[in-house]
Amino acid sequence: MLLSGALERFFIFLELERAVARNTADAYGSDVRLFCKFCGDCDIRKISREEVASWIKFLWEGGYERSSVARKLVALNTFFSFLLREKIVGEHIMGDIFLPKRRRNIPDTLSLCEIEKILSVPDQNTPGGLRDYAMLELIYGSGLRISEACGLPLQAIDWDKNFIRISGKGNRERSVPVGGCAREALERYFAIGRPHFVKKNTGSYIFLSQRGGPISRKTFWRRLKDYGRAAGVVKNAKPHILRHSFATHLLENGADLRVIQEMLGHENIATTEIYTHVDQRRLREQYEQFHLRPRLDIE
Repeated sequence: MLLSGALERFFIFLELERAVARNTADAYGSDVRLFCKFCGDCDIRKISREEVASWIKFLWEGGYERSSVARKLVALNTFFSFLLREKIVGEHIMGDIFLPKRRRNIPDTLSLCEIEKILSVPDQNTPGGLRDYAMLELIYGSGLRISEACGLPLQAIDWDKNFIRISGKGNRERSVPVGGCAREALERYFAIGRPHFVKKNTGSYIFLSQRGGPISRKTFWRRLKDYGRAAGVVKNAKPHILRHSFATHLLENGADLRVIQEMLGHENIATTEIYTHVDQRRLREQYEQFHLRPRLDIE
C-alpha cells in the first residue's frame, strides 16, 4: 500500500473510530502529511527506522521548536500504531525511537486592568460591537475556548440557572456558570445585535457573521487583536489568553484547582496545574518588587 492510501485510511480512523476533535485530526493530518512529503509516495512497508531518523534530523535542522517536533512524532507514532493494528505493516518502526517530552511553557495572561481596557473598546452602539463585547465577556467570564464560543448553539444557555452547556474537546460536555456581566452583554446582543445578522439561512448559532453563519475563529482573532492594539495592551491578544486569564484570576482569588479543571474541561488535572506556575511567577514578581531585602540589594 502506498503512503497516500495509508494516510487516507488513517483519517477515516481518526474521524470515525477515535472520534478526535476536528482540530486534533487536522493537526495529526498536517504532521503525517509532512512526513509523507519527505519520504515520497512510496510503499509503506519499505519505510524503515532510518527514514524516521532522517526526518527527525530534517526537522531539527529546519529550525522546528522542540514542542513542534514532539507533536509531530506523537502524530507519526499514532499513525504507525494504526498501521500495525490494521496489519498494513508487520512491525512498529517507531517502537524504540525516543519521543521527546514537550516543554510546558507558562501561558501569558492579562491583568484585570488589561481585560477592562480591551472590554472598553468595542462600540456597543453597533451590532458588531455588541456581538464582540458579548463574546469577550463570555470567553473571559466562563473560560471558553474560541472554537467553543464560535460553535455555541442557542439552546446551550440555561437562562434560569445562569449556566451554559459546552461541548468541548473529544465531545466531552461540561456546564459552566455565566456571570452577571456576560449575561447582560448577551441579553443586549440578542435584543439589538443578533437580529441584524440573521439571514434566511441562519441556523441556531449564537454568534453570527455578516453572512448570517457562525462567526469564524479567524475573524474573532483579528478583531481581538485590533481591540488589544486600540486598548494599548502590549501583550499579544489572542483568544486563548482570555481563557488563561480566566483560570489564573480564579486561582489567584482562592478557587480550588479541581473546580478550575472542571470549568476548563481538562481531562487531566496535570493540564490545569500549569496555572499554579503562573501564580508562583506573579508571587515572585510581587516579592521582588515590594520586599525590602531585594530592593536593598539592588541599591
